[in-house]
Amino acid sequence: MKMVHFIPPNQRRLAMLAAQAETAPVLISGASGTGKGAIAKWIHLNSPRSAKPIIETNLNKPLIKQIPEARGGSLVVSEVAELPLSEQKVLLNLLNTHSIPHPDNTGMRMLVNVRVIATTGHILEARAQGGLFNPDLLEKLNVFRLEMPALAKRIEEFDDIAIGIVNEITHELHKEHIRKISQTALIELRAYDWPGNLRELRNVLKIAVLAAKSDSIEFGDLPEFGHDRVDFRATREKFEKIYIQELLKTFNWQIDKTCKATRMDKQALLSKIEKYGIEPTDLSSQ
Repeated sequence: MKMVHFIPPNQRRLAMLAAQAETAPVLISGASGTGKGAIAKWIHLNSPRSAKPIIETNLNKPLIKQIPEARGGSLVVSEVAELPLSEQKVLLNLLNTHSIPHPDNTGMRMLVNVRVIATTGHILEARAQGGLFNPDLLEKLNVFRLEMPALAKRIEEFDDIAIGIVNEITHELHKEHIRKISQTALIELRAYDWPGNLRELRNVLKIAVLAAKSDSIEFGDLPEFGHDRVDFRATREKFEKIYIQELLKTFNWQIDKTCKATRMDKQALLSKIEKYGIEPTDLSSQ
């Protein structure tokens, strides 16, 4: 059972136990971008339910219609604190009875084998005290509780986390030759406070991987930082330019194929090419 970079060391044993306890509910709390969804997926994939579906709920769709989709697998209730009280009752009934109302026979209930993993960025105890969260549901969910700290509080792990994310990205982008982050780049990354947590770090490192010209991410490959904040507009545009350049190179400047890969219409893609001044000669040096 391989432990990964996004699970804090002091939470790893608990995460392992949660994966093995295939029916017990799990509650994962932490600020936005701290990796709650990634841990939920890790728990599912390392549990006896791994061959069955993992379904992430949609707040705009009734739970009663989503629960059967996860039969045999895991139902990840994203931001459980934002469920209306009526939906919280549906979830509580599921946890208490392992069943839901039968869709065809009024008055009957249908057994469903589903493991519930809930995530939240809120303090549920405070919401329960304020009448916004069902206290019985909180008690029921509180079997395995994992707390995800902000990235700024994980400075001792930072280098390992960054390398772990780079390894994920290089695998996704088929750039496995990139294996390192230079010390100057790491110093710059460590100096930032990462309000967007792991998600923000991943976005920045994805740009750096695309920009890297060697087997190491260098300081110059990072997006621009300014006033202790990433320049998000510059970051987005730098990523978009590199991304389009890479695809145009992959498809040998065939616009139709590039449009399909980027899911842009032709006029939008041509506008981006003009905006960023991309020419075929730019691609030969990529």
